[in-house]
Amino acid sequence: MSDYSLRLCQPDDEPALLDLFALVFGQVRSSPEWHWKFVSSRALSSNAMSSDSLVAMDGQGQIVAHAGALILPGQFQGRPIPIVQVCDVMVHPEHRGGLGRNNLFTLLLRELLDHLARRLPSAFRYGFPGQRPYLLGEWAGVYERLEVALETELAPASSSFNLWRALPLAWDNRRLDRLWQRLGDQYALSLIRDGAYLRWRYAEHPVHDYQLTGLAFLGRLSGWVVWRQQGERRLLVDALIPRRAIRPALQAAVMRLSRGMPSAATVIWLPESWREALDGPHHETPVVTANMCWRSALDTQTVRQSLYYTMGDVDIF
Repeated sequence: MSDYSLRLCQPDDEPALLDLFALVFGQVRSSPEWHWKFVSSRALSSNAMSSDSLVAMDGQGQIVAHAGALILPGQFQGRPIPIVQVCDVMVHPEHRGGLGRNNLFTLLLRELLDHLARRLPSAFRYGFPGQRPYLLGEWAGVYERLEVALETELAPASSSFNLWRALPLAWDNRRLDRLWQRLGDQYALSLIRDGAYLRWRYAEHPVHDYQLTGLAFLGRLSGWVVWRQQGERRLLVDALIPRRAIRPALQAAVMRLSRGMPSAATVIWLPESWREALDGPHHETPVVTANMCWRSALDTQTVRQSLYYTMGDVDIF
C-alpha cells in the first residue's frame, strides 16, 4: 500500500514546487516562468482547466513529487484534438526507488495518465525525457520510444540561386493565422502553430529572446522559422514550412541569419520523416521523444509515422 497521497496542483503549491524543481534539476525556475507555462497557456485551449498537473505528498503533507500536464490545441488527421505535454516530472531524491506501484514515479505518472484519459479521452500525450528517466518510464509502462531526438546542422547553400527569401516578421502579423490554415493539413499530428500559439510560446516567454523570420516564395509569405542565439550556436527552435520545400526554405533562412554571425552553427530538430530531406550532419541529443502510452488514444506506431515536432515542443529551448 502506498504511503503517498496524490491530488491536483493548487495555486498555493507554487513555492514548494519551485523549491523541488531547484533540488531535482539543480537550477532555478522563476515564478514568472512557472506562471507563463502553467497559467498563461490556459488561454489557448478550451480544454484547459485550472490544473491537470499532479503532486504527491508524503505522510507529513509535504510535496515530494510533481508531474506537469500542459494542455495545448492540436490536430490529428485534420480534426482538432487536445495535445498534452507531460513535463516537469520530478521526485524528491529521498522518495525514489521502491517496487511496482510503490515506486512514486510509476504511481504518479500512471495516475496522471489515468486522469487525462478520463477527462480528455481523445488527447495525444507525449514527453521529452532524458535517457535515464525514459528507461524508468519504459519499465513503468508509461513511455514508449518514438525516436532519439536528432539535431541537424544546416549549412548555407553552395549556390545563391533560390526562389525562397527570408524576411523579418512581426509576432502580431495577421498572415500567421492564414498561413497555418493553408499549411496545417501537411502536419498530420501537431500542435496548432497559429498566431496565438506563437505569441504565447515565444513572444511572451519570460526568459528567452526569440526572433521570428518569415519565408517567402516568389514574394508570397509561405513559411516561418523561430530562432534564438545560444552562445556560438543559432537554434532554429520552430518552423512552419511546406513539406516539399523544407530544404530550399531552410537554406534561405540560414543564408539570411548567417549575415550577422557567419561563424555560428545553425541547428534544428525535426522528426525523421522531415529531416530525411536535409543533408545533415545529424547528431544524437540526450533527449528521447516518447509517446505516453499508458491508456493512450494513439498507438506508438501511428504517432511515429505522424508526429511533427521541433525544439519548441520542449520547454528547455
